[in-house]
Amino acid sequence: MPHNLLFFVLISAVHYFLSTRARVYWGAIIPVACLASCGWIFMAYQVDHPIRLILLFLFGLSILLVEWEKGRKIVNKKQQNELNKMKTQDI
Repeated sequence: MPHNLLFFVLISAVHYFLSTRARVYWGAIIPVACLASCGWIFMAYQVDHPIRLILLFLFGLSILLVEWEKGRKIVNKKQQNELNKMKTQDI
């Protein structure tokens, strides 16, 4: 169990790092990989409870998308701060 938690914390940290990059598409890597892996699991294995898999996927994807949005807000705030610094130096 601790290894699974460590894996999810590591994935979350990498996703947060990618979400705070200047290019918006870096933050899409982990959610797209999650989508692909859940689709592969659903198609390759006979899942006993497909609704449970879909709900878990939607829950995980929503967490990743919220984290992505927070990262984009941080990037926008940093860019706005840089613009404000440039404007104050021009005055």
